[in-house]
Amino acid sequence: MDDMHTFYLLKQNILAKYREAFPFYSGSIQGFGNREIGQLIDLVEKDCHERVSEKWVYTHLKPETNQKLPRRDMLDIFCKWTGYGSWEEFVFNSGNSGQYSVVSDQLEVPVVSIKKRKLAVPMAIVAFTIIMGMLLAFGVFKGDMKVNICLKDKYTQKPVEADKVSLYMLDGSNKTKLTGKDNCFMLTLKNEKATVAIESAYYKADTLTIESGSENLEFDLQPDDYAMMVRAYMNGNVADWKKRRQQLSDIISDDAVIQEVMFDDIGVEFLNKQEYIDKVTTPGIVVKNMEVVEIKYDGGKIISLKFMQKGK
Repeated sequence: MDDMHTFYLLKQNILAKYREAFPFYSGSIQGFGNREIGQLIDLVEKDCHERVSEKWVYTHLKPETNQKLPRRDMLDIFCKWTGYGSWEEFVFNSGNSGQYSVVSDQLEVPVVSIKKRKLAVPMAIVAFTIIMGMLLAFGVFKGDMKVNICLKDKYTQKPVEADKVSLYMLDGSNKTKLTGKDNCFMLTLKNEKATVAIESAYYKADTLTIESGSENLEFDLQPDDYAMMVRAYMNGNVADWKKRRQQLSDIISDDAVIQEVMFDDIGVEFLNKQEYIDKVTTPGIVVKNMEVVEIKYDGGKIISLKFMQKGK
């Protein structure tokens, strides 16, 4: 028995284990919908204290045929959940005791042998390089200035997490994304001033003018109240589920375009207003890991919403 057939056997074991908790489900693992996937993720989290993403389930469990084996760590998680110590133990007990290989995320880089050859470098170029290096070392040329930009919530005055906003340095038609670290962003100021654009699903867009002379700057961001509210609902911070459903219904337009961003090979899943409300008002681990990607309004109502689940 080869590795892929052994993986198909593991899928059967996963389905059987799922049915122990939900015996009324009579479909196949390929027929899993959002509810079944969420229930499966919750069961694995509860029993094994391990995190599995919707993306992994869509990529590896739902397809009838697979092109490659999943990562070894994920195979181990589901083998343990179905009663085995590891993937090796499951392979052995399934009658596949031969050699097997698990696809790794790392790609092998071919080693290319390059023959060295002598390069004739004009002495003038060598001399110029040495002189430029000395001038830079002694500070004849002015170097780029580093500016640390930190953001705070205007109301709470708490730091805004770097993964909740994106900062871009604008230079004409060019737009360069800044790197975030420890709730702050690093800007390399090449001229006397720079224009920085702030984009976020949770805070209102803003534009900053950064001038030379300061190494550490702080700015307040205006929260987007509706987006913050939706985020609180999706992260399970509201205890009254009936009231929560009504509040969501009140702020979302009946014709809103709602999309769940999945991943590259699947794209997006469209939900209507009621499907979205049902999904985010069902307690569970899947809901707690949802994040708003983009939100638009018209007449005080949400008319467009994109969200995704964080995970592996």
